[in-house]
Amino acid sequence: MATADDHWPETLNRVTAALDFELTDTKIGAATTKPSFAMRTFAPSDLSALPALVATAVHAGLEIDRLIAAPGPGAFDAQARTVRLALAEALNMEPPGATRSPFVTGYKTAYRLELARVIWKAIADAPVRRLEELARARLV
Repeated sequence: MATADDHWPETLNRVTAALDFELTDTKIGAATTKPSFAMRTFAPSDLSALPALVATAVHAGLEIDRLIAAPGPGAFDAQARTVRLALAEALNMEPPGATRSPFVTGYKTAYRLELARVIWKAIADAPVRRLEELARARLV
């Protein structure tokens, strides 16, 4: 029997598929022969074509990603943080200007799935209200 929340896992997969990842100019870690750069998550610049709740979910996803990426002990979700770090490492390993490696594509997919799982975990008890709270935290 279907429930009112059956659509959320698929919706969140679509939301995370809209997100993309790139390296920033911020160097991280110790100085080595090849510097590592921080990774940022971003959404398409124009969310106006999306339904309001989906746009809210995109902002909530960006907020969850910020929480996962936050430094320090007691990570928001250790498993998701590990997958995010693996993606950042894969992006750092690519030569600048090179074609996208299938490994990076795989790491992006893995992180998108983890991000959808963590978002669902964060909103499962009251999806609409929790998404709005997360999006509001991001937009403030």
